[in-house]
Amino acid sequence: MALFWFVEMKYISFLIFLFSSLSSIANQFQQLVDAPILEVEIVNLNQLKSNQLAIAMPFAKEIILNPEQRKHFEEQVVIKIELVYTKYRTSPTFDQKKLNFNRLTELNKLLPDLFKNPFWDFELISQTNGNSREECNPMFHGFIFTFRPNSSPTTLAAESSYLQQVVDNLIKQSDNENPKDKLNYELKTRWDTKIGYVHDTIWKVNEVKQIPPPDFFYDHSLYKDSTVINAFERNQSWKNFAVVTDVTGSMSPYIAQVFVWLKQQTENNNANYFVFFNDGDNKESRKKKPLETGGVYGTTNKGLDAVMQTASNCMNNGSGGGERQENDIEAILLAQQEYEAAEEIILVADNFESMRDYKHMDGIKKRVRIIVCGAKNRVNIEYLDLARITKGSIHTKTSDIYDLDKIKQGQKITIDGERYIFDKGRFHFLY
Repeated sequence: MALFWFVEMKYISFLIFLFSSLSSIANQFQQLVDAPILEVEIVNLNQLKSNQLAIAMPFAKEIILNPEQRKHFEEQVVIKIELVYTKYRTSPTFDQKKLNFNRLTELNKLLPDLFKNPFWDFELISQTNGNSREECNPMFHGFIFTFRPNSSPTTLAAESSYLQQVVDNLIKQSDNENPKDKLNYELKTRWDTKIGYVHDTIWKVNEVKQIPPPDFFYDHSLYKDSTVINAFERNQSWKNFAVVTDVTGSMSPYIAQVFVWLKQQTENNNANYFVFFNDGDNKESRKKKPLETGGVYGTTNKGLDAVMQTASNCMNNGSGGGERQENDIEAILLAQQEYEAAEEIILVADNFESMRDYKHMDGIKKRVRIIVCGAKNRVNIEYLDLARITKGSIHTKTSDIYDLDKIKQGQKITIDGERYIFDKGRFHFLY
């Protein structure tokens, strides 16, 4: 009888969890179909960029015409989804929102991982051309996905060069703040009626210009995102820590902030160690295994130039990112092992990427404080779990979230307007 009761309770618990998950997804879809609508005359697929993909559906139906397109999502990060349809209706009672909901449901069946970490932007696009079924049938209906471009050796070199220019710029600014250190000057000769020729030394102040971001970068607005600087400035009580930083592609805006902050800390030795990781030193994805991926580089803090050199080596040897998983835990464990004197870890993480070694975070014995970069929509729940398990904290552009280890079963929290619930030992999104 006891065994039967145990099995029955496990089954009931599973049903409750399943119902809760389905309800959450339904709420998510409802939120998306209620989004603002952008009206355009017609969507031209010939204008899609190389980092975009269209998945078509028939007019007024929720059938995915080419399910094989799922393979394009295996190693790419989605940053935007557009649901495209035509405004024309064959019946005045036709429910466009219901159709959009059903289309999202079919997309979830094809790509369930897409909705587990919905960090992407979403837009509804209504095409106004077409006044009959015959005119609307050939028009595009379905989803357009925009991926974060994968980096190449060329783009990585450009990002590395940008970071070096940032450092050089910081040094120039420092020189301008200390006139006695200026070495640039010119001599001008003039005639004085009393003493004859006079040679004047004219000290020249180096003009420090803002370094423009690389031309290829997919979102220049990220270079105005001050998440890292803000987090460090708000938490000046942190002492004796190791900074572990993701240097895969698209992280250069945030790596630059690490260097800017470090330059400002010349009188402060709180950051004694630095570790950078690139997810495998250009290793093929199929060969990457949890805790054995590689591409992790460490150094003690011997000054800005030395730290910068280590970061540059890591970037130049990496594959550049673009995959949906990275080796954060492997890098943290190396920092923990190599730099035992560090009291805690500061992880500068890419919010769009999940952790390849997520299931191994129980090996971390130091407190981990996570600065999540690019979390304009939601915080990656894997980083919430990491902060909770290590008794650490989460830091966004404007917020600091502490005491996550004290969260109880069923408790809900709000971060920057978005809601999360702690259930079954981990966090989940709420809609």
